[in-house]
Amino acid sequence: MKGKLSIFGAMLIALFYFAPTNAAAEDISKHWAYYEMNYLITHDLMKGDDSGNYRPNDSVTRAEFTAFLVRALNLPEVSTKPNFSDVREGDWYYGVIKQASHYQLVKGNADGKFNPNDKIDRQQMAAMLKRALDYKNIKTTASPLKFNDNASIAKWAYADVQEVVSLGLIVGKPNNSFAPLAQATRAESATVLYRLIHLKAPEAGGKQYTTTNYSQDYKAVVSKQANNNPKVDGAGVFTASEALVSYYVHPKSFIQDSPSFYQFLKLSTAVPNLNEKTINEKALYNKGSLVGTADAFIQAGVDHNVNAIYLLSHALHETGNGASALANGIEVGLDKDGKAVMVTTENRNSLTAVKKTYNVYGIGAIDANANKNGAERAYTNGWFTIKDAIIGGAQFVKDKYISKGQDTLYKIRWNPENPTVHQYATHVMWAVLQAQKIYDMYELTGANTTTKLVFDVPVYQNQSSPTSLPTPAKQYAVDTALAEATGQATVDDLNMRTYPNTTDASSIITKLPKDTSFTLLGENGGWYKVKVNGQEGWLFKDYVSLKNGLQIVDMNITLNVRSEPSTTSTILGTVKPKSFIIGVVDANGDFVKNGNWYKVIYNGKTGWVFGDYIVNNKSLDSK
Repeated sequence: MKGKLSIFGAMLIALFYFAPTNAAAEDISKHWAYYEMNYLITHDLMKGDDSGNYRPNDSVTRAEFTAFLVRALNLPEVSTKPNFSDVREGDWYYGVIKQASHYQLVKGNADGKFNPNDKIDRQQMAAMLKRALDYKNIKTTASPLKFNDNASIAKWAYADVQEVVSLGLIVGKPNNSFAPLAQATRAESATVLYRLIHLKAPEAGGKQYTTTNYSQDYKAVVSKQANNNPKVDGAGVFTASEALVSYYVHPKSFIQDSPSFYQFLKLSTAVPNLNEKTINEKALYNKGSLVGTADAFIQAGVDHNVNAIYLLSHALHETGNGASALANGIEVGLDKDGKAVMVTTENRNSLTAVKKTYNVYGIGAIDANANKNGAERAYTNGWFTIKDAIIGGAQFVKDKYISKGQDTLYKIRWNPENPTVHQYATHVMWAVLQAQKIYDMYELTGANTTTKLVFDVPVYQNQSSPTSLPTPAKQYAVDTALAEATGQATVDDLNMRTYPNTTDASSIITKLPKDTSFTLLGENGGWYKVKVNGQEGWLFKDYVSLKNGLQIVDMNITLNVRSEPSTTSTILGTVKPKSFIIGVVDANGDFVKNGNWYKVIYNGKTGWVFGDYIVNNKSLDSK
């Protein structure tokens, strides 16, 4: 990292030239460009004002973006004067435009003006980036553009846009558009600078880039993955939207050599010459139960011919840096039938052969009861020490995934050969989060300069251009099973938000008085998307009641929805325990029934559910 900072440290002065604002420090915390901006901030390349403001959505002038490029490239001082009639000595931007002009990064218009205070648009930014690539002697092969608005890109900028898009410096916008005349923002500027910084020559170890073509159609893959219960969050609460899935499935969403690109690193080779002392002191010194275990990870990599740095990152991710219960040991014993069962206060005296078990890769730790399932799997596999779990778990990952062709984080998560089948996780960011850890570990241990890194990037059929990361409001799927139900707020000052969360104050749209009525549009993760007086937003369902919602009792099976009020009629589908379904009501607001059967609306059609499995309330509180 030291070499990189010395090259780009001069960006510090120019990266944000703007005056301070009154925005809160959280102005980037939920922003789509958070990672890129935070990277520059934490590496002392970007500074905010005294209040910690960065104004990510403010537009950028041509002069300001020129300053960004000049500092990013560390251009030498020059004596030649810029040949622009509107750039004069004494202007704050005179020096940087003088340098950029000398090195042919910028051009003026036909009237000889640079227009330094005009807002820079995306195609102008692309042109400057292409000239920066030329200056750095970085070559790329331009691929055909597949944006819906290709025709809107100016002829003079078209080839430049092709090259920077092919290299991943600039990506598309929603609806597969490039938006060439859209004004570039500070967030976009920081993002392309981040990407430019990481477009560096390979280190001594060398890098190799390969691609694998798959017969799967890209749109079909996204659709399948979006219907496979993908999650926005690691806790597995919120279902991800198709737009969010599309971003993380698209291989070109991730710039070459960036931390997220390491999800394409092949994991099927041991990393030689790893230093046990370095890993223990720099990577594991404060990582709970993983402290001092570097020797086990190195041995696991050698024994099973697996990248030990990947094993380290996987274990750190799954154990919360060594803090999880599974990493610290959970007792398991055998019941009377010889089955492994996690020890509890109630069953302890009935179990035999009780031992403490360890699981560091989350193997078998299914979300429904991760500790129980993971501990019982560990007992079955004989992982009774932390070292057992590290080495034995590595064999499991090798045998079940890497040896079967899923030899990158991306393939383990998305399985491009057979999408939705044999995938390790549900979180859409699983591969990206681990890729960041792998990237950091390589730099921390110095392995990035001593080993050869081989990347394998998938290519789908009819693969469109990538789009930007959706805003938080667009990242959440909407389950419309309860659409058109009605309800009301049960508390005063109920926050209606742009997306389902309780921590982001900027997401609050308005506060609803108690008894405010709404129409339900859908739900996700214990939140309802609603429409109130023509305005859409999300409400936490603990604080609302549904007027025509029927709640399913808490049970171990799903409830059948049938075409007629009879157990012999056709099953239209099923609903989960404790969830809701819309009940049909008559003119008096009473639920329509036939004997002990409730008439319901399911996926837009009428059906029937048996009353024994319905909570017996006319107006049902969602608590």
